[in-house]
This record gives sequence, structure tokens and C-alpha cells, in this order.
Amino acid sequence: MRRYGHESVAATCAPDLSATEVRFVDVSERPKIERASESELAARHSAPAASRPIVIAAHPGGGRSATIELRIQPDLACLRGHFPALPVVPGAIQLGWALAWGAEILGTPPAVRAARSVKFERIIQPGHSLTLSLAADECPSTLRFEYAGSRGRYSGGRIETVDLDG
Repeated sequence: MRRYGHESVAATCAPDLSATEVRFVDVSERPKIERASESELAARHSAPAASRPIVIAAHPGGGRSATIELRIQPDLACLRGHFPALPVVPGAIQLGWALAWGAEILGTPPAVRAARSVKFERIIQPGHSLTLSLAADECPSTLRFEYAGSRGRYSGGRIETVDLDG
């Protein structure tokens, strides 16, 4: 999957089906799939592709911080077509995940005012296991994030947030 992308692997594994009909699942999902009934498998297959990675664990930190252990599954919606020969998680998606989890876990505002000092150092691909570290500051409302894995830092920076409803 990392080397050839969803479309190429799907064409090799199931040449009689379109790439959108072929689902790949992360190895961590195997026990659930093996226990699933036919109707559960059909529902799983008919559901849209996931928009977020698998959360292995979430750890609230002291104060306004948290870490989330993630696994990038091969069938994430953002990987389709980005890029066919080398699937990577786009930077905008990484910012979106940090912003969404910051709002859910830390209560930070859900919209971006500005992105500061954001660096994308390594590409994130299917199969990667990462830790997303989040920390919120009150004034101005800032969310610091970092995606890191066994090879070190993948990306990180600061997002100034704003509450559009408030």
C-alpha cells in the first residue's frame, strides 16, 4: 500500500472490481473482522471510508494537554488519489485532525485563525503508527501539535484557533 497506493494494489488483488469496491483494512482490525457476522461485514463495506485514523489509545495529560496513539489505516478517505503512486496524508488533513481532537479533548475552539511555525518533516503513509501530542494555551487561544513516530517527528506547529459561534 505504501509503495503502490490503493488503486494499484486493488487492481492487482481484484482486477474485476473497481478500486472503490475494494477495501483494505488495517491489521489491528483483523480480530473484529474475523468475529463479524455477514450483515456486519456488509455494513462495514458499504460505509464510507474512514476520515480519521484508528485511535489505539488517548491519554489526557496534566492541565490542557493530551496524547493520542494513532495508526494510519490503508483505507482512509484522504489517501485515495493523494497520490496514486505514493499515498500520503495531506498536511491540511493533519491540521484538521489536530484541530478536531483539540476541540473534542481539550475544548479548544474548532476553527483556525492562523497556522504558525507549521513544519511537515516526513510523509505520513498507511501503516504508520504515530503519537499526536496536543497542548492548548489560553491567550491567545493556541493549539500546539506534534505527530511523532519511531522515526522521530513527522510534523508539528501551532494553530491559533477561533470560535466562530462565540
